[in-house]
Amino acid sequence: MEVLWVAVREENPPRPLRDRMDPLILPDHMLIRQYRLPRPAIIYLADMLSNDLKRKTRRSSPLPVVTQIMAALRFFASGSFQMVVGGTLGVSQSSVSRVVRDVTNALCRRARQFIKFPATDAECIRTKQQFFEIAGFPNVLGAVDGTHIAIKAPSDEEDGFVNRKNFHSMNFHSMICDATLRVTDLVARWPGSTHDSFILMNSGTGIKFNEGEMPDGWLLGDSGYALRPWLMTPILHPATEPEQRYSRAQRKTRSVVERCIGVVKSRFRCIDRSGGVLQYTPEKGCKIITCAFILHNICMMYRLPLPDVPDHHEPEGDGPVPAPCNTGIQVRQELVRRRFM
Repeated sequence: MEVLWVAVREENPPRPLRDRMDPLILPDHMLIRQYRLPRPAIIYLADMLSNDLKRKTRRSSPLPVVTQIMAALRFFASGSFQMVVGGTLGVSQSSVSRVVRDVTNALCRRARQFIKFPATDAECIRTKQQFFEIAGFPNVLGAVDGTHIAIKAPSDEEDGFVNRKNFHSMNFHSMICDATLRVTDLVARWPGSTHDSFILMNSGTGIKFNEGEMPDGWLLGDSGYALRPWLMTPILHPATEPEQRYSRAQRKTRSVVERCIGVVKSRFRCIDRSGGVLQYTPEKGCKIITCAFILHNICMMYRLPLPDVPDHHEPEGDGPVPAPCNTGIQVRQELVRRRFM
């Protein structure tokens, strides 16, 4: 029996194991720089995703959960090719590919745990107060906007993914944040040619607002959105001083969502064009984009310093928008009269 075992070993010699560094030996400032999260947050993720990532394998040294987390974080942070990511941790390109897929899926299954719209009275009051402190705009529950995330040209329905700037993208609109830059709602499934206002109105949150199922309060959007009783937009051509004051306060308050998008792209280069385009199908690309915003909220949980982000000023809107509804006009006029006279 022993002879047989030796013969099998000779026919199937053990594969040489690649030396892997323990990335957690790095100091926190280096972990944040390279992986965007400090040691406690990485350990928190490893504990939370442990059951999802433990592999049933006959190998003598399966890839540790922490190493899987680190490889995925390095990809999200840098947007580098998987071979480059693997080289920093002593992991093969094929392993990085599986790890990014598995960590992405595991995080997306927990999206509702990290991306939550204010629901309780206490949460709504706190959110409104934080927005009010920016420019005196009352009753705000969130600021809505979005951005185009570049992807490789898909093989199916390619034309639908070409946006108004003439590159292939996912239109990541209907992203809502609060005054502290925490993401509270997210829609990530529409191709780049889809109009902003259409995405919001057909999102779960937009439908609930339309049907009166959301807490009392407003969202703030730019002129690319249709004015609604629950969605306040700027007055494009204010004719009076109160209208000017309203529009200044509206734009200043709403600008937090532009900053939030800039911060997320700065932290997680996989969704910024400086990191190249996402080399994935639209379905996988949507999941990766969602993960970037989940990880941003985890950064906010751990009170990490915000990166310096240049002012983000794109032309408001993206083409003609549906006409505002009469009720929306009446609500906005009443707001101007009561608050900005």
